[in-house]
Amino acid sequence: MSKYVLQHSRSTSMPIQIIYEAKDGSLSQRLVTVRRMNEENVFVWCHNKKAVRSLRVENILSVQKRRQRMMHAYA
Repeated sequence: MSKYVLQHSRSTSMPIQIIYEAKDGSLSQRLVTVRRMNEENVFVWCHNKKAVRSLRVENILSVQKRRQRMMHAYA
């Protein structure tokens, strides 16, 4: 499931929420958009840091499509 969500973000440029474990064991929740990916790394635009980040696939603990607010059209 997680690879599907990552690939969907890459193909649609839609942001996703991830939980990531850093080398030092600290956890972070991030809003990212996937730019490129391979078997070991995912290159993302991190909306929190406003920068490109390289993340190890094995350290991504959770991925989730971002819920979007409903837009209502008023006549």
